[in-house]
Amino acid sequence: MAGMEKHYFGRGNTAAGLYTLYDSILGGLDTVFVINGQTGPGTSRILGELADAWKNTDWTKHYIHEPLDHERLEGIILEEARIGIIDGNAWSPDPVLEGTEIRIIDAAQTLRKELQEEAEALAAAREPEIAALYAKAYDSFSNTLRIHDDWEKIYIDHLDREKANSIAADFALNYLRPISAKKADITRRFLGAATWRGAVDYVPNLTESVRTRIFVKGRPGSGKSTMFKKIAKEAEIRGINTEIYHCGFDPASLDMLVFPELSLAIFDSTAPHEHFPSREGDSILDMYELAIEKGTDEAYAEQIPVVSSRYKYSMKNSISILAEVKKFRDEVWDAYGAAIDSKSLRRVADQIIHQVEILTNTSATL
Repeated sequence: MAGMEKHYFGRGNTAAGLYTLYDSILGGLDTVFVINGQTGPGTSRILGELADAWKNTDWTKHYIHEPLDHERLEGIILEEARIGIIDGNAWSPDPVLEGTEIRIIDAAQTLRKELQEEAEALAAAREPEIAALYAKAYDSFSNTLRIHDDWEKIYIDHLDREKANSIAADFALNYLRPISAKKADITRRFLGAATWRGAVDYVPNLTESVRTRIFVKGRPGSGKSTMFKKIAKEAEIRGINTEIYHCGFDPASLDMLVFPELSLAIFDSTAPHEHFPSREGDSILDMYELAIEKGTDEAYAEQIPVVSSRYKYSMKNSISILAEVKKFRDEVWDAYGAAIDSKSLRRVADQIIHQVEILTNTSATL
């Protein structure tokens, strides 16, 4: 039977700029293959070949998606094998992980030299435009966050902090029961991202295997992220392994905690990643009902629609800029794609597969 699949993001186009969590995601692995070289869509295609080759294996596969275009991969982790494969352009030009063997794979060998120069010339010409658009997008996301802060303030000013703190304490008391005395393993990821198409999240996939799912509802500023931070800290104190998922818009905020040992997940289930209970073991925790002063929505009935509209307009503008980025990048990637030699690309994938076979004493076929 094929192993479980997990989908998430390692980076995000955020209000804090391009933000990465790869050092946490790749930490603790025995071996990381870093695919280097400017090849446009080449690395994504190599990762796609690897995903197909390992599709029916028993390993738990982590598929790490690209934040601009979630339909492309920029990394794979084979959990039980403790092996990662990562696009060097997405992670670091000088990768260093304590206790991890780094194996560099040259993807530039997949390019036909006669077309490579044309692609590189186009990339050099488009690079300033793409960089300027990214900077513009990040400025727009930052402005959007300031608007969101205005929205949050309405509810923060009417938050019962004592009640909010007691909710976090009650959760820890009722759910965070340590299995054994040990140091907690903490991993940080993004459950979603602001892509050129808009917000994309993998909450259903990341929580499908847990028995207990708590859907946290509430308004902006109703204490959800603060509660998650308190719970995460308490879990760490108790030695409970925790997957911490940061907000793909504001990485300083948290959107979800998963505790694999407890088969438990608690997550912000409001827009843009709004989900609803659908099975046994699901429940709702409504922070607005529990911790916000009654009648707040009614008291600010005129202001709330205005700030909400400003926020949505600004977010839509931010996403439209990312769509412009993709348009220019696709032009460059099409040039690189034309330069890729498919047989050479297959050989690079085979090379990685062969090395993984040796490391794990297994076999896979393309």
